[in-house]
Amino acid sequence: MGFFRKEGFPILLLTLFSASIFVIGLGKMPLTDPDESFYAETAKEMLGHKDFLTPYIFDKPQFEKPPLYYWLIISSFKVFGTNEFSARLPSAIFGVLGVIAVYFLGKLFVNAKTGFISAVILATNIEYIFLSRACVTDIVLAVFILLTILYFFYGYNATRKKSKWYLASSVCMGLAVLTKGPIGAFLPIAIIGIYLILTKEIKRLKEIPLVSGGVLFLAVCLPWYAMMYKTYGREFIDAFFGFQNIIRFLEPEHTLGDVFYYYVPVLIVGFFPWTIFLPLGIWQGFREKNHSVRRNNVLLAVWFLVVFIFFSISRTKLPTYIFPLFPALALSAGRFSELLLSGDVTPKMKKTFSLLLCLYLVLIVIGAAGLYFVIKVKYPSIMGKFFTFGIPLVLFMIFSMALLLAGKHKAGFNVFAGTLLIFIFPISSFVFSDIGRYESSKEISGVLRALVKPEDKIGAETDYQRGIAFYTGRTDIVDVHPHDTIIKFLPRTDRVWCVIKEKNHIQLYTNEKKAYEEPTYVVYRLGKKVLITNKIPEDGRFLKKRTKDEPY
Repeated sequence: MGFFRKEGFPILLLTLFSASIFVIGLGKMPLTDPDESFYAETAKEMLGHKDFLTPYIFDKPQFEKPPLYYWLIISSFKVFGTNEFSARLPSAIFGVLGVIAVYFLGKLFVNAKTGFISAVILATNIEYIFLSRACVTDIVLAVFILLTILYFFYGYNATRKKSKWYLASSVCMGLAVLTKGPIGAFLPIAIIGIYLILTKEIKRLKEIPLVSGGVLFLAVCLPWYAMMYKTYGREFIDAFFGFQNIIRFLEPEHTLGDVFYYYVPVLIVGFFPWTIFLPLGIWQGFREKNHSVRRNNVLLAVWFLVVFIFFSISRTKLPTYIFPLFPALALSAGRFSELLLSGDVTPKMKKTFSLLLCLYLVLIVIGAAGLYFVIKVKYPSIMGKFFTFGIPLVLFMIFSMALLLAGKHKAGFNVFAGTLLIFIFPISSFVFSDIGRYESSKEISGVLRALVKPEDKIGAETDYQRGIAFYTGRTDIVDVHPHDTIIKFLPRTDRVWCVIKEKNHIQLYTNEKKAYEEPTYVVYRLGKKVLITNKIPEDGRFLKKRTKDEPY
């Protein structure tokens, strides 16, 4: 195929395609609580302190993550200003890099066509789009792990100058550790090591420059850790390694997700709309005729299982933790899709694919109905936009699936990709921005800036504390969670303000052990959040007065 003979064409097309999905409307949605605002506020405070080694939050050192992602945000802030677009831009750039890296890995493992299709699949699943448009570390970690594996296998398959690829792999692994800690080295080492054992190629370790690679790896990531230990000593060790890495693995931070099957639905929903291709991709992997491709499928299987099992064992679980396995899923689905488009699949597989498509169409309709009820309850103000944009989007998706069912596979793929490009601008500009009103502290921070005097104290629940700090420019926000803390914060002679959940405001007065005795005043309400104060506002305007006698 002529398109793939010129290397620059597919790379340019993938870059423009993925950048359009990840960058359009990137700054329209306010930073969501608590994660996006945490990273943005930390970078903002590091910039304010002119200290680019120690992460800060509320003017105090914090050691939740290493500094590389903060450095990326700081660089973006310096170029584009301190805003939502610049906070998210590093993730969008790495999202594009990940798409290109999967193209090259697919080309190395199979051919350029498989690489291209795999890259499109990676760029267009829900979780990849979400994380490439979010101010969080997950996309950067996943891409550095992907690059570590890509460069390793460039060296593994090279006939000469192997060392440069292995050394590049070491650098990327060091950058992964500088992004999110030891997991950045553990995952790729486990994936590559188990693959070499299973394929009986462990002897190939002799060709890897382990000493120079190890020195390069340490040169990239060790200095920051050494400087933090020299400056903060045991405090750094306990907070970063003790709590963030060991305790969070052994003990659940969120008890709701502490079940072994947690990541099964995460995988099904997160890889949508390509989830249907996964069982067929696995099936194809077992019946692969090409010997070298079959060996590479062993790597994809190991890649998936290492990440999935490790985080399933971990007691603390979040939907984004298994994200580093998504490139492996995209490559597996991409190989099946390439064969499907080439007409090189068995009649039995085609029949199974058609049956799965029928089931998928039903699930899309059910999913759209479920999304309707979620939006109706959580984001009622966007119901009109749900019908305006959501229904046509679902119809286009159904149309693409119908084309696939009719055997018009290329047309089905093209319609789906085009649908994303058509709808990404209106959805990001008009839908995401309204959802952000409910999931961000930006709007309520605007009310605070208008009402609060410099000497007034501001409190906020933990989930809102970072967002309030980012959008008000104040780093003295008091954490008023849990109940015992807020009932000590409110009864002051001076005026104080609190941003808390409505249900927790009611519980102030209905707590069976220790109910709050004094009145409070709801000044502003947005979704589940309320802004309250302990004294009647100076202008006498408020939405509701709450007391022990009238808690509701």
